[in-house]
Amino acid sequence: MISLEDSKIVVVGGAGFIGSWVVSKLAKKRPEKIIVIDNFFLGREENLKEAKQLIGDRLKIHKCDAMDYDLLRDLLCKEGQIDVIFNLAVKPLLVSFHDPVDAFETSVKIAMNLLELQREELFQTLIHFSSSEAYGTAEYVPMDERHPLKPTTAYGAGKAAVDHLMISYYLCYGSDVAIIRPFNNFGPRQNTKEYAGVVPTTILKIMKGEARSYLAMENRLEITCTSKIQLKLLLRSMKLNIRAVRS
Repeated sequence: MISLEDSKIVVVGGAGFIGSWVVSKLAKKRPEKIIVIDNFFLGREENLKEAKQLIGDRLKIHKCDAMDYDLLRDLLCKEGQIDVIFNLAVKPLLVSFHDPVDAFETSVKIAMNLLELQREELFQTLIHFSSSEAYGTAEYVPMDERHPLKPTTAYGAGKAAVDHLMISYYLCYGSDVAIIRPFNNFGPRQNTKEYAGVVPTTILKIMKGEARSYLAMENRLEITCTSKIQLKLLLRSMKLNIRAVRS
């Protein structure tokens, strides 16, 4: 069971939409320190204001690229023994449409770096944020963890590949890993500019009177959650010590 109180936590991709909400929630758990690693491709420092107000100097922000193994290793060594790392670093889905190589390699390289650093015992637990994109198009509903991984984009393929990496390191080395596969999220701090998703884009257009919104419903239901709901489920799973890769 993961104890967040008095723990030293790293959040890779912690200045982004979901990542910053993870940081905000963790800051309320009275950790010893939270270290955010982000290259600010889409992340914003203003997303971390709430966490900064909660824990002050115990929040450290490093603007760097987690794809750089040596840099990442040096940073973790300087910070001392880390208890848990949350990995949310990713290039967004829309990037994969015009640069599939970058989208795929970013996910896989960062995950591999973290898994190898964990194998060097630089930290204890790795919680990886995957995506429903790893499943691809639903073959049945409701979708569950038994649904086959059949991604339809390079983004989804990168997520699925990393999931398999996580499982392989658990089976081969006994690495303490967990996989979270959130479905669609929307809410405050979500990117509304370049690479913005359809939900925030549509909401902004309606608010500005630039467009009407029409929602077509088929004989299926896809759940779209706010970031806060997803995080409540995440923290609950941590309390129950759920390990998706061990089931």
